[in-house]
Amino acid sequence: MAEHLENGLCLTETECLLIDPSSDPETLYDSAEQRLDAVKDLMFTLSSLDGRHGALEVTDIANLAGVSRILLADASDLLVAARRQAMKKSPRRAGGGHV
Repeated sequence: MAEHLENGLCLTETECLLIDPSSDPETLYDSAEQRLDAVKDLMFTLSSLDGRHGALEVTDIANLAGVSRILLADASDLLVAARRQAMKKSPRRAGGGHV
């Protein structure tokens, strides 16, 4: 297990969930999707609050923003790692440009 920690990946944040860049692309994409879904659900809940019942405090909003930032950064890191793994496993296409 220790060798996996040495290869851990954290690109965009100082606080992140540990990403094993040697995981297969499908696992990395699935993990990114889970984080994006969690942020989407969190934002839905926040947008559904009407402010009259159980108003949020400023610290609550700051905490929600912090959690969202970390989840989005992890999703981004996972997508980068998945793309790198996918490129290693498949030959590069001619032209190599983005579509």
